[in-house]
Amino acid sequence: MGFNISGLAINRNYENEFDQLQKELGWNLEKQSEIDFETASSNWTEDEVCNVYFTKNGTLIFIGMDMCTDSFPLKSDNTLTFALSETSMAFNINYCENGVEKRSIMEVNDERMTDEGEKLEIEEKSEDTSEIIWNQIEKVIGKRFWDIEPDEKAVRYVFTKNVGIKENESKIYCIDKPISKEDLSTEFSDDELFKYFDQIIEFAQKNQINAFLIPWAHKDNGRKFMNLFAIITEISNRNNLSNTITKRMPLERFKMLCRFDPEKIDSKTKSQMLKELNMIGSKTTNYSSEETLNSSEEKKWWQFWK
Repeated sequence: MGFNISGLAINRNYENEFDQLQKELGWNLEKQSEIDFETASSNWTEDEVCNVYFTKNGTLIFIGMDMCTDSFPLKSDNTLTFALSETSMAFNINYCENGVEKRSIMEVNDERMTDEGEKLEIEEKSEDTSEIIWNQIEKVIGKRFWDIEPDEKAVRYVFTKNVGIKENESKIYCIDKPISKEDLSTEFSDDELFKYFDQIIEFAQKNQINAFLIPWAHKDNGRKFMNLFAIITEISNRNNLSNTITKRMPLERFKMLCRFDPEKIDSKTKSQMLKELNMIGSKTTNYSSEETLNSSEEKKWWQFWK
């Protein structure tokens, strides 16, 4: 079957500061039980599960592959987000130093779909992308993966939400009410801002609404998209978010599409804008191409082999 694992490696032991780490990552976790490393690192971690192992100078977290397609930058640490599926021959690497992404690789069936940043030192002595992942994990956590004993202690958490978060989210992520640029800048963390962006895009894709167009173009819809352009502008001012969102669509492309006057574009242009909207979320989209992704046929990035 081969290995099918994914997660986050950090060059700091957060065992005594795990609450702080959760806050920085924007995660809400509930401790379940102590487990062994063999269980923690088993194939295909379920989406709601978070298995954590600590080395002397590092933290190794196993989470679902859905969460491992982008970086988890931390301001004062080096982080490696990795996904390795030998079943589908799909590999993803996002490496950050002190909150800045330095290297990004996405490979499926020996084809590099993303290859950005300067090569890691470890790449010079790694034969393939899977070996880059194993070697970089060792470099980040200070311990060779294969030297960890199967019965060593790890901890299982599950993702949850704090009491009241749903109410707070309905207030924070209000799609149809304007939010000032100042509030977006001062009252939204990086994680909150990106969740806001995601909610708008997901709702627009699901309902096939052209979220790029300025709000009054959607008079007949139950929701409007008052804040998309402002959110994109604010994201562009935050380096780590700017790098992440560019993988979905170049920022300047976002801004250009958001400036269209709906009264002055033809049906063909509107149709193309919707097609581009449906492509957001793929790190491999070529936005200079006329090819589009059919949302009903979307596959997760590690399922491109199907």
